[in-house]
Amino acid sequence: MSLSVQLQRKRIPYFAKWAKMKPFTKEKHYISGNKICFDVKNGEEYANHIETAGFYCSSIISYGCDASRKLRIMRHVTFPTLRLYPNLTGSALDRNFNGFSVEINGKSVAEKAEKFVFDGILHIYSTAEGVKIHRSVFSARNCKACIEKTEVFNNSDKDITVCLENNDKDVVTKACFGVDRQRYRFFTVRSTDSELCIKPKSSDVIYGAYCGANYDEMFVVDFSKEEAARIAFTDELSKLAVVKTPDEKLNLMVFYAKIRACESIFKTKAGLMHSPGGGYYYAAIWTNDECEYVNPFYAYSGYDYGRRQALNSYNMYQKYISADKPLITSIIAEGDGIWHGAGDRGDSAMYAYGCSRFLLTNGDMAEAEKYIGSIRKCMDYTLSQIGENGVVRSDSDELENRFQSGSYNLCTSSLAYDALISLSYLEKEFGNADRANELKNTAKKLRTSIENYFGANVEGFDTYRYCKEEKNLRAWIAIPLAMGIEDRSDETVKALLSDKLFKNGGIVTRSGEKTYWDRATLYALRGMFYSGHSNKAVQLLKTYTSARLLGEHIPYPVEAYPEGNQAQLSAESGLYMRIFVEGILGYRPTGFKSFEIKPALPDDWDKMSVENLMLCGKKSDVFVAKSDGCYTVTVNSGGRRITKEMPYGNVADFSFCED
Repeated sequence: MSLSVQLQRKRIPYFAKWAKMKPFTKEKHYISGNKICFDVKNGEEYANHIETAGFYCSSIISYGCDASRKLRIMRHVTFPTLRLYPNLTGSALDRNFNGFSVEINGKSVAEKAEKFVFDGILHIYSTAEGVKIHRSVFSARNCKACIEKTEVFNNSDKDITVCLENNDKDVVTKACFGVDRQRYRFFTVRSTDSELCIKPKSSDVIYGAYCGANYDEMFVVDFSKEEAARIAFTDELSKLAVVKTPDEKLNLMVFYAKIRACESIFKTKAGLMHSPGGGYYYAAIWTNDECEYVNPFYAYSGYDYGRRQALNSYNMYQKYISADKPLITSIIAEGDGIWHGAGDRGDSAMYAYGCSRFLLTNGDMAEAEKYIGSIRKCMDYTLSQIGENGVVRSDSDELENRFQSGSYNLCTSSLAYDALISLSYLEKEFGNADRANELKNTAKKLRTSIENYFGANVEGFDTYRYCKEEKNLRAWIAIPLAMGIEDRSDETVKALLSDKLFKNGGIVTRSGEKTYWDRATLYALRGMFYSGHSNKAVQLLKTYTSARLLGEHIPYPVEAYPEGNQAQLSAESGLYMRIFVEGILGYRPTGFKSFEIKPALPDDWDKMSVENLMLCGKKSDVFVAKSDGCYTVTVNSGGRRITKEMPYGNVADFSFCED
């Protein structure tokens, strides 16, 4: 046995055993204002888990109750910048904290769950011996701590004394576990160690925190400041990229998706790094999750930390980019390591696709100059992998050989097609008109080859085969639609919504399987809207949103089922946002000061808008209204207002070049 294996710290569970999530499409929760609520019922168990993150900490809180309403809580807290040996993808320091229990008049009380509420902070309401208890749980924004605020209401007619009983011991880890052979500390702190006296019909608050630190690191948790910072963060996001549709559930899901997409950004020694989370993926970036999925959203989100993180992640990949070899999959451990275990997944195409879209929306020539060379190299490598069949070779795809992907898969070629178009727009901005035309012609050839090689009748639908070796329908047949390839869109939509692929409110990875990955459903939704199938798409969007926002496991998109216990990976929430901006609005950047809008509103919507976007480097609002078979699209950007009318299915070009 190697030394690294001998010294590797044993992994601990991310979720409580009783918090195993199952697919569930019926609404189990309800909305009150912008809050997601569940009222506990006698005789019924309840279980859930939710992830919440700050710049130095991420917490997965398993919470619920048994059939007798006995309260259950497990607090799994991860500290991404405290690294373990060997320093691998999942080597962030973590611990399951037992937590604080409430002690009244010197005795611990058995709490009965009453209600669970989420509004960006998890609220747990319970009762015990004449008192009401309200816990608020969230990850601190600015320190390595998960904070639990406990408010106790004295409903009795007598004074009571209250304190929090600490069920955790402070622990110092063994030096052999630390990445630099250093020790770490787990510890808890309270806002007061003394008892509180609470008068009848009154309440008081005690804060607690679950912390991790270097052995010699000392810090004080400013509880009220951290609570205010969490509230300010969610309040800021409520005002950025504001989606307004006639469906309030969709609007609310957008708000929560912004929280999850934006909170999982960590301050590391390599700079800001967005990471998926889920108990395992921290202080690391991927060419799919970050470069492809969430970074293009950050370009127009208006969230400054997101934009800065995107630039940093594209920058971190640059030293690994070559025109002669595939790009690595992941940069891990605060930038100290890499992972490339699935071979070439089409990572160069992922980078070129995401980075080019980001730069066009960002609208900054000086920033684009720093990355255009890397995009060109990624594109050169990708084109070098085109075979005699005219499509792009790769060893695997983003599912990393969990399912068949052959040597030539639909994902890699579709991403390459879109990247060629975006790169052509960039080259035009750099004054390279001939190169721009060459890239567009190459894209046309690749589109023809995609049709010739992947176009097929699969299980009775004239759609796409995912790869030559795959005989069944796959969820990723939707990806050409998201890239503007509409040749087989009608039959592809029929296949996606058939009983072969559509199950439990989403689209399974492969017909005949129960496995689903939300990213495929989210791409499918964007592609269905973008290709004009808005009426069918909106039904799937409503079903999916209902299942995630109010169903069994709330309130975010998830990674997968059954793998990973439906972990709420962060980048999937970015994909949800992109449905509205790039799918329903049909936004596509075409230059630093120009873009297209191709609206696809369903029949029962007369209007929609997305306000406070960053387009062409300026705050912008986009409004779409329907009348007499036409769309009226109005864009307000940087003090300028442009209105255009167009028949359904048409594209409107907007330019905000300086006069």
